[in-house]
Amino acid sequence: MAFRQHPSDEIVNRLVEIASLFVACRDAFFETADCFHWTPARRSPAERAAAELPSPDPAVAEPLGETGHRLIAEVVQTYLLTASGHLGGLASLYASCEVIFPTPALIRSTIENCAHAVWVLGGDSDESSENRLARAYLEELVSAEEAKKNAGRMHAKTHRSYLLADKRYRALKDEIIARFPDTTMEALGNRILNGQTLPKLEAAVSWMYELTQSYGGKIDSRTGAGIYGFLSNMTHPTLYPARQLRVWADDPATGHQVANLRVDLGSAENAARAALAAFYNALTYTTSYFGWPTAIIDELTAEIEESMPTFLALQD
Repeated sequence: MAFRQHPSDEIVNRLVEIASLFVACRDAFFETADCFHWTPARRSPAERAAAELPSPDPAVAEPLGETGHRLIAEVVQTYLLTASGHLGGLASLYASCEVIFPTPALIRSTIENCAHAVWVLGGDSDESSENRLARAYLEELVSAEEAKKNAGRMHAKTHRSYLLADKRYRALKDEIIARFPDTTMEALGNRILNGQTLPKLEAAVSWMYELTQSYGGKIDSRTGAGIYGFLSNMTHPTLYPARQLRVWADDPATGHQVANLRVDLGSAENAARAALAAFYNALTYTTSYFGWPTAIIDELTAEIEESMPTFLALQD
């Protein structure tokens, strides 16, 4: 079907319905935060982390922010918050039928943020809390380094913004060394801490799909990397994705050929599923880690399944 200025009512109605699922996921995140305040439930992995990693951390004399088990929660909730915001953007685009060029960037960003949230929590509920803390610190370190780098690009290195970013970056490295005294600056430079190595963007996404496949998911890491690669091509200047959407036809009115942009509804829905699945799995994984009741997840599951009856079948 050609996507022109006036898609059919059937297409509009379905895209609006999908938009409501993005909103439902975003709302589930905020409801989860409002209900549980990132507080571990009894006998959960998060409660064990709270016992093993006190917050404030006594090993950190001058903390820059959260420490101990609260740092893990802070990093995870920040990534899920960011992903939920991208879902809100997708809701607006789907509701307005702008589903060709702008959506892949938001879908990719959603998947990336969810992958890093899940990576921090890890693939084993019985894993060492120290490993989770190390992964959270690696995320913090790269964030601080990016803040410093870009402040230096936007301003002179005498500018207050750069000086503050540089000070925080150096202080964070000192905090990490104080908390993990066996580490070295060389290891930190290679994104290694306590035996944990921060993955690059594609590797984190592939790892997430590998993890979900181990729980019965239908998408393996190789296919997941392909999905991520295509979304990246739709995000960065790459010729073939746009060309694949063009269909040339004769225009009787002018005698010239015109290019119509085409996308079938199934493609738009599959793209939406990729974002929904990443966020749904990440929020479910987080709920399990903290040991919270599943009522919010159950309600979200029911809403998605009512609109996409095969959704869970493709996840399980």
